[in-house]
Amino acid sequence: MTTVPSGPKAGRDSWVVSLHLTERDMRPLGSGFLIDDRRVLTCAHVVETAWNKHRELWVAFPKAEEVMGRRVRVSDVTLPSGGNHEVQDVAVLSLTEAMPPGLAARLRQPTAEDLVGTDWRSFGFPDGVLGGSVSGTVGDALGYGWMHLDTRSTGYPVKAGYSGSAVWSPAHQAVVGMVGQAHTATGDARALTVRAIDRMLPDQGLRHLVDWSLEAVDETALISWGWSLGTDPEAGRHWQPRARGVSTAAERGFRFRGRTAALREITQWMTAASPHRQVLVVTGAPGSGKSAVLGRVITTSDRETAAALPPDDTAVRAPLGIVSCAVHAKGKTALEVAQEIARAVSIPLPSQVIDLLPSLRATIKDRPGPPFTLVVDALDETGTVDEARAVVNYILVPLAETCADLRVRVVVGTRRRDGAGDLLGTFGRAARIVDLDAPEFTSHADLTAYALSTLQLQGDERAGNPYADSAVAYPVAERIAALADGNYLVAGLVARAHGMHDESAVDPRSMSFPVTVDASLREYLRILPDVGPLPAESLLVPLAYAESPGLTVKLWHTGLTALFGMAPSESELAVFARSSAANFLIESTAAGGTDAAFRLFHQALSESLRSARADLTLSAGDEHALACAYIADGAKAGWAAAPAYLLRSLAVHAGRGGVIDQLLDEGDYLLYADLRQLIPQARHAVTDKGRQRARLLRQTPRALDAPAPERAALFSVTEVQERLGATYRASAAARPYRAVWSTVPPVDGGGCPRGAYQERQRRLLCAPRWP
Repeated sequence: MTTVPSGPKAGRDSWVVSLHLTERDMRPLGSGFLIDDRRVLTCAHVVETAWNKHRELWVAFPKAEEVMGRRVRVSDVTLPSGGNHEVQDVAVLSLTEAMPPGLAARLRQPTAEDLVGTDWRSFGFPDGVLGGSVSGTVGDALGYGWMHLDTRSTGYPVKAGYSGSAVWSPAHQAVVGMVGQAHTATGDARALTVRAIDRMLPDQGLRHLVDWSLEAVDETALISWGWSLGTDPEAGRHWQPRARGVSTAAERGFRFRGRTAALREITQWMTAASPHRQVLVVTGAPGSGKSAVLGRVITTSDRETAAALPPDDTAVRAPLGIVSCAVHAKGKTALEVAQEIARAVSIPLPSQVIDLLPSLRATIKDRPGPPFTLVVDALDETGTVDEARAVVNYILVPLAETCADLRVRVVVGTRRRDGAGDLLGTFGRAARIVDLDAPEFTSHADLTAYALSTLQLQGDERAGNPYADSAVAYPVAERIAALADGNYLVAGLVARAHGMHDESAVDPRSMSFPVTVDASLREYLRILPDVGPLPAESLLVPLAYAESPGLTVKLWHTGLTALFGMAPSESELAVFARSSAANFLIESTAAGGTDAAFRLFHQALSESLRSARADLTLSAGDEHALACAYIADGAKAGWAAAPAYLLRSLAVHAGRGGVIDQLLDEGDYLLYADLRQLIPQARHAVTDKGRQRARLLRQTPRALDAPAPERAALFSVTEVQERLGATYRASAAARPYRAVWSTVPPVDGGGCPRGAYQERQRRLLCAPRWP
C-alpha cells in the first residue's frame, strides 16, 4: 500500500528525479518528480518508447542525500488511456522499492487561470546528470489544463531535458504542475497543471496526495490541512525559538517554563465541543511572552517537534494536530495574511481580502475532519495600523462569527494598543481575552524557573558559569524574577547577561535594576564589545528601523554609513550578528550567505532604540538619511537587480523619511516594486510629478501582479488615457505593446469604476511592439 508522503522541509527539492535507461549510464532521458514513496510523475514522451523497447528504466535522486548514492528500478509505467499524448503527455512510474519518508513533493491543484502572473521555478536535466534550474512567470492559461511558462532569463532557457520536471510555485509553496514542452526558439515552455494530470489519470488518485485532503496514517487526526510547521518558513525563525524560550534559532536549549494557566485556557478553547463565535485574543505588555505561549501551542501540536522535546519538559502541550494554520503577521499586509490562510486550505489565492471568506467557507463546508484552527501572532506588527484593522475586520472576526458552525477556531496574539490607539477595541464583543499580565495567568514560580534556566544557559552551557550549581543560581533567579515584575523579556536580558559574563555569582540581596525593557537593554548593550569604529548600540540602530524580513548585511552597512558616516566591514557585521552575545538580540531570517537578512528579535527592542534616538531629536533625520541611502543603493544597482527588501519595503522608508516623491521619480522602480506597499505611501506625494505618478499607480490596477514588461505596457496605456506624461510610452524598455493615442476622455477623480478599465483598453490604439 502506498504510504502518504509527509512532504519535504521548506527549501528542499528532494523530489527531483532524473530518468535513465540503465543503472549506471550518465545521460538522463529526462526529468521527473517523486509524488509518494513509490511513484514518480513524468512525461509520456520521455519514457514510452524506451519502456516499450527495453522494459527497463531507472530513476536517480540527485538532490536527496538519503538515496543519492544509488538508483532505483522502475517496475511499471502507467499512461493515460486513449494514446493522445499530445494533450495527455503524462506517465506514472512505479518503483520496485519504497523511498524514505519526507522526500515526496507537496502537491497543490490550482487551475491554470489561478496561476497566471505568479512565479514558478523548476529543476531539470538539460545538459547531463548535474542538472540545472530555471524560473519565470506563468504567462497564460492554455487549453486542456496546460499553461504557458514565461522564462525570466534568456541565459537559462527551458530545454528538452526539463520535460517531466516539477513546476514549483512559491505562491502556493508546492508543486502545481509539470513541464511538458520546451520552446527552443524562445526558451519558454508549456506545462500541465497537477489538476489536469489528476483528471488524465483518475485511477492514480493524485487528489488524495494534496495535503489538505490526506487521510492521516495514525489516529491523531482524520485529515490534515495544507499548512504544516515543517514547511512554514517562520518555523525556524519565529515559532520554534519562541517555543523553546530563546530569542533566535542560533540559541540552543529548551528554556520554556510553566505558563500552565494560559496554555490550558488556550488548548481548552481550541478543543471545546461547542462552537465559538469569538476570537481568543492573547495579549499582554511587551515582553509578557505572547509569542512564546503561542509558539508552544503551535510546536507541540506538531508530531515531529513534540517528539524532540527533552524528557524533563513538563509544560502543558497542545493536542497533536490541533493547529491547522499559523501566520506570523509581522510586516505583512492583510492580503498576505489572507493568502497564507488560503494556501492552508488549498484554495485559489484571493486578489482581495474580502474574497477569502466565501471561498474558505465553501471548502471547509464540503470537507469532513477536524476543526480548522487558525493562530495569528503579532497582529500589532502588521505592515501598518490600517492593515492590522483590516485583518481583524475582514478576516479574524468574520471567520469566528460566521464559520463557528463549521468548527472554525481563531486565536490571535497582539498588544493592547498600536500606533493608532486601542487595537483590542477593534474586536468589539467578538474578543475573549487571555491577558498574560492578569494575576490568574502570571506566576512568580514560572518566571523564576525561566530565569534559572537562562542563568544556567541550559542547552548551551558555558564552561565556568558560576550559576551551574542550582543552589547558587536559584536565589539569583528568584531575585531577577521579583525585580522583573512578570516581564519575561526583562528577566531574559538580565539573566542572560549574568549567565554569559559573570566570573563569580552575584549576591542576590545587592541586585537592583529598573523594570523596563529600555533600561535592561541598555545594561545588556554595555557588555557588548565595539565593532570597528562603532559601539554595539549604534550598530543596532538601522535594524531598529528595519521592516520585515530585515536587512541584508549590505543594506545594514549602507544604513550605518548613512547614519554615522562610517561602518564596520560587511564581514565584521555578519560575525557580530552571529556572535554568542549579539545573537540574543538579532535574528537571521535566512540560513546564511548574501541573502541572509537580520532584524532585532523583539519589537520592544526596536522601539527602545528608536525612542532613544527620538529623545535626541535624531529619529526624523535617521528616517530621511536611511531612505535616501537606500534609494541611491537601489538606483546604482538597477531596480531590476535590486534587493528584494528594497522592492518591498523601500516605500515605507521613503514615506517615513519624507522622500516619497524622490522614490516615485525613479521610473524603473515602479516596474519592479511591490505596488501594494508603494501605492498607500504614494498618496503622501507633494510635488506635481509625484502626485501624477501616484495617480498613475492608482489607475492601473492590473499592474499590481504584472511582471515588469507588462507593467510598462499598462502604464503607457494609463499615461495616454489620463494624460499623465510619456515616461513609459517613450521608454525603450521591452514590453508586449505600447499605447499611442486614445479617444476616451480621462477619468475624473482617483480611479475608474470596475469594468471600465477593460473597456478602455479595447478602445485604445496600441502599437504591437516598440519599434
